[in-house]
Amino acid sequence: GTLDMLPRDAHKWHYIEKVARETASLYGFRELRTPVFEKTELFQRSVGDTTDVVQKEMYTFNDKGGRSITLRPEGTAGVMRSVLEHGLFNEALPVKAYYLTTCYRYEKPQKGRLREFHQFGVECIGAAAPTADAEVIILGKSVLDRLNLKNITLEINSIGCPECRAEYTKALKEYFAQYKSELCATCLDRLDRNPMRILDCKSEICGKIAENAPKILDYICDDCKAHFEEVKACLDCAGVEYIVNPSIVRGLDYYTKTVFEFLSNGLAI
Repeated sequence: GTLDMLPRDAHKWHYIEKVARETASLYGFRELRTPVFEKTELFQRSVGDTTDVVQKEMYTFNDKGGRSITLRPEGTAGVMRSVLEHGLFNEALPVKAYYLTTCYRYEKPQKGRLREFHQFGVECIGAAAPTADAEVIILGKSVLDRLNLKNITLEINSIGCPECRAEYTKALKEYFAQYKSELCATCLDRLDRNPMRILDCKSEICGKIAENAPKILDYICDDCKAHFEEVKACLDCAGVEYIVNPSIVRGLDYYTKTVFEFLSNGLAI
C-alpha cells in the first residue's frame, strides 16, 4: 500500500510537482501546508460520519496523551481548519490556496490506488460565484494539458445545496426501499443515514439497482440550476469540452453544487 520514490524516478515527481505549482501560481493560488495528522473530530465533522472514509478508511489512533489522532485522508479539511485558525478569511477574499501533500486511507490496494497517496489540490475560499467553480476546473485541465496527458475526459454534475438535496434524499429513500432485500449490508445502513452514498457503491448488484435511481438534476432548486448553467457557460467560453454526467456524486459530505471528474482510459501504474 506504499511506494518508495527511487532516485531514477525522482525527476518525474519533480516535473509533475513543478507543473502543478507553476500552474496554480499563474491562477493566483499560493501554497499552504498542513500537518500530516489532525484531531480525529476534524474529519468526522467535515468529511461526514456516514462516509466510507470515516467509517472504514481512516488511520486513527490515540497518542500518548490519550487524544484521538488521524492521519489526513484528504486535503480540504486541514486547509479549512488552518484558514479559520489563522484568520486568513480576514485578508482579501477569496483565499486561494493550493497544496501538494500525502494522504492516507486504509483501503484495498489496487491498480492506481495506494494506502499512502499523493494529492494536488486547490481551494478557493470566499467566492461562491459559478466563475470560481469554472476557474478550478480550467486550472485542473491546464495542469493535465501541460503534462501532455491524452484521452482525458471531463465529466461534470451538480449535486445541489442542502435545501434542494433534502427532496432528492427523500426520493432516493423511496426508490431504494424497494430493493432492501438486494442491497449490500453497507448500503442498507446508508439507506436511512445517507442514501446518496448508495450511488457510489462498488457492489455490482447495488450499481445495477442505482442505474435507474432518480437523478439529482431533476431535483436541484432554481438557484442551483442557474449556478450550474453559468458554470457550463464559462467552460464553453473557455473552449473546455465536458460531458454532463448526472450520476457523479461525492464520497465526502462537504461537497455542494458543482462536482467534476477528469477520467482517463489509460491508467498505467
